[in-house]
Amino acid sequence: MAKVAILVPYREMCELARPLAERASKHFTVMCLEFTRTELVESRVRELESQGCELVVARGAQAQIVKRSNLRMPLVEIRVTTQELGMVMLDLKRELGIACPRLGLVGFANMFCDTAQFNQLFGVDLRLYMVEDTAGLAPATEQAYQDGCNAVIGGDISCEHARHMGMTCRFIPSGEESLRTALETAGRVCYAIDLEKHNSAEMDTMLNYTFNGIMQIDRNGVILRVNRAGYDLLERRPSDLLGQTLTAVLPNFNRKVLEDTLFQGKEAYAFLMDIKHKVAIVNLAPIRVDGEIDGAILTFQEGKRVIEMDGELRRELYQRGYIAKYTFDKTQACNKEVQATIALAKRIAKYNAPVLLAGEAGTGKDIMAQCLHNESLARNNAFVPLDCSAWLPDTLDTMLFGNYTTKKETPTSMAELAQDGTLYLSHVEDLPFEMQYKLLNLLQGKFLHNGSNRPVAANVRVIVSSCVNLAARVERSEFRGDLYYALSVLSLELLPLRRRREDILPWAEFYLDEWQEKYKRYVHLTQGARQFLLNYDWPGNLDQLSRVCERIVLLTEKRNIDEVFLRRQVEQITPKTLPGTEKVVLYKDQKAVEIAALLRRYSGNRERVAEELGVSKTTLWRYIKKYGIEPDYNY
Repeated sequence: MAKVAILVPYREMCELARPLAERASKHFTVMCLEFTRTELVESRVRELESQGCELVVARGAQAQIVKRSNLRMPLVEIRVTTQELGMVMLDLKRELGIACPRLGLVGFANMFCDTAQFNQLFGVDLRLYMVEDTAGLAPATEQAYQDGCNAVIGGDISCEHARHMGMTCRFIPSGEESLRTALETAGRVCYAIDLEKHNSAEMDTMLNYTFNGIMQIDRNGVILRVNRAGYDLLERRPSDLLGQTLTAVLPNFNRKVLEDTLFQGKEAYAFLMDIKHKVAIVNLAPIRVDGEIDGAILTFQEGKRVIEMDGELRRELYQRGYIAKYTFDKTQACNKEVQATIALAKRIAKYNAPVLLAGEAGTGKDIMAQCLHNESLARNNAFVPLDCSAWLPDTLDTMLFGNYTTKKETPTSMAELAQDGTLYLSHVEDLPFEMQYKLLNLLQGKFLHNGSNRPVAANVRVIVSSCVNLAARVERSEFRGDLYYALSVLSLELLPLRRRREDILPWAEFYLDEWQEKYKRYVHLTQGARQFLLNYDWPGNLDQLSRVCERIVLLTEKRNIDEVFLRRQVEQITPKTLPGTEKVVLYKDQKAVEIAALLRRYSGNRERVAEELGVSKTTLWRYIKKYGIEPDYNY
């Protein structure tokens, strides 16, 4: 049964309440029935709570103090009943000998029943002087005196002050009826407490005997309850979890996902987390009460343990360049389509399934591969990149799967180096058919070293990229269909810069910062240069943009980079071949070429050139300046 503490402000009330409490003990356990001084109530109640008390019965100022203590225990207040208060008023009316005396009722609102009909019932003029704390009792009594009250009904402080002013007074009664009513209410509350304990015990048993970790948080993200499996998964004691915020316990928990659930009511389904070097599949669902979000429930399903390389091997791989340096927070994404792609990439990064990256050359597929690795649970393991177009087939086969001598004599293959990490293959379309079959086996968790007839288990996350349409190659039997379907379970398409012009300037600033830091030369783009960057189509995408930025940092003779200088660097770094030949020519702006030719034809006569172009001389002058046409009319 629920444990109840009954606190009263007067010793006499203890004796009056004792037999009533004994009769009520069949409904609850009386922990204590005691007289308590008002100034000691808060400390006493906190002590009782620590001892397992589940409900407090108190009166007046003491009940107010319990309310303000922010305790989790419910409170039942002892209220003066209509009969008890009415008897006091009739007694005062007889003593005063006034047909309709004005009476002042001084105290705390929580002590009294509804007095709205008292004037009519008892033939009095009742005035109420309700206060918030004991400091207000004396001023309220004095106010009753100034309002012409013939008598005052109140507690010790009010009665003492009234007597000092020569007023008739009566002590607020708390008789058997008010105590009985309070204890009956306590019995009903205790029934609800016992019912909740019963339901909670059933729930705890059910939660503690499930194999999934379960956690309940409130609307502020504070942890309220965790089951046994949750404590085991988190490797924490209850005292280390309960009352803490979820983000303090799990700093790597996605804050946006949590906010979307607690503020917008969105569910988060089956996302992966690294918890104590174990993969956990996490679900997050809001708790709704009367349509309002009151918290959330998290479930954790433990997966396999995350295996990390030892420190010495990690250092060796880092020295060999097998490290991913890019993360999603370094990527520049102002375009909405790109933002959606990155959001999808972050979701799929946690899974160990292969990923196919598609897009034109230079769109940042290698950057995306590194970001996926660094967002994955294998971020602390090797990232092994290999360009399939850069090697002869035999060399590529040896690099990926080892050579055909005995394994002890061979250097570690790239597939082996990527164990428990990520293997990134760019230009995967250039893999020969035989190696496509070996890669398919690797995707299926089997690694067969060249020269061996025994496959071994492999745990390698494979990311591939291609600049061609692999589906079309499958139709032409130029690429294995089973490998294509295995690779394309998760796929991302990266847009060229001309389709996401909002990202051009952020990426240009990013690359300029990198090259300026490397070469310790610092530049500033003029507005014209920035506009040129935005308008240019960038056929080489990010690769071309990066090299142009490096070139202007190295070759500029002044800090401010204008459009003329920038245009020349783009033209000189963007070669083309003449149709039908292998002769390389530099890209030149056709408008600028036309203007330079006309200037030469008319020996620099700008009026005739402007007339033929159909523009004003001022406009022609602007063109000459914009394209940097030399005084000898060369371009």
